[in-house]
Amino acid sequence: MAVDNSLDSLLATLTLSIQSATEALPTGDILPPIESISLLDVKNELLLSYLQNLAFLILLKLRACSDGANAQGAKELHPQDEVVQKLVELRVYLEKGVRPLENRLKYNIDKIIRTADDAARRLSQPTTKNKSRKSRNDIGPDNDASDAGSTQTEEDEDEMAYGPRGNSMARTKAQAKGEKAKDLAKDGIYRPPKITPMAMPTTEGREARRERRPGKSATLDEFIATELSSAPIAEPSIGSTIVDGGRHTKSEKERREENERREYEEANFTRLAPISKKEQAKKRGRGPDGGFGGEEWRSLGAGIDRIERLTQKKGGKLGSLEQSRKRPVGDGPRGSGSAAGDAFEKRRKVVSRYK
Repeated sequence: MAVDNSLDSLLATLTLSIQSATEALPTGDILPPIESISLLDVKNELLLSYLQNLAFLILLKLRACSDGANAQGAKELHPQDEVVQKLVELRVYLEKGVRPLENRLKYNIDKIIRTADDAARRLSQPTTKNKSRKSRNDIGPDNDASDAGSTQTEEDEDEMAYGPRGNSMARTKAQAKGEKAKDLAKDGIYRPPKITPMAMPTTEGREARRERRPGKSATLDEFIATELSSAPIAEPSIGSTIVDGGRHTKSEKERREENERREYEEANFTRLAPISKKEQAKKRGRGPDGGFGGEEWRSLGAGIDRIERLTQKKGGKLGSLEQSRKRPVGDGPRGSGSAAGDAFEKRRKVVSRYK
């Protein structure tokens, strides 16, 4: 016997099935449970509304085909119809609204479901405990240790299941920071992130370390090159380095500058401008270098000044050097010999008082 697959028979079968299903239900109203999760209730309502609109759209297409406008009636259904718009709206709610929230609250939902299961298990435990006690009395104390171990492992697993998820918390915190940054950036003003300041790691080269070293003394280099070196060197003519009537001597740097100036003039066949008065005054402002007559006299007073600085005390007190200078001089001229005798008699009288 062939099965009737016509459209009328299929619609009649579908109508009969729906009527029988509605009669089997206790009430016609579908009410959410009293203690439930609002997110799951909203998800169920959206999914049910989506299925209803989808069924209504199928019905519209079937009616258009049954009226005789087979393909033409189907083409008349534009995507901007109310049913299609409603389906798109519900799909956006499900995909962009419910699913991200459900993924974010998955841990809390699982925890609530597990708590409800534990509560239902505790309610049914008294009857199971009585049965287990009777069975233990019948079997004996051999399996007590194994039962205690199994219950302990179950409790440990439950405690571990209630632990927090670090990855979920970190992701939520990062997303919250991103949303906050977007809200602050709406005014178009750039605000740098508030993080702990930290210096960038830098690698110092030889040049940086060389700059921090103390510079070499030109005087010391000149002394080493002229006095301590055994290699032959070119010395200037005697008296050519003495200037200003013997009050100043030319250093090696000054002689080098003069040689460079002379070589440039000879190579380019030109005369450079003489040294200006400002440069001359700048050179004079360096101060006397202690040279007179081609000799060095600068180190004569350096030792005395150093001794005074070392012996001087803070707070205005006199040091040992100042105190020694204020003592009476015992080896000076005392006049005639009678003055020496008077001093001796005075001391003798002072000593005789204590005898």
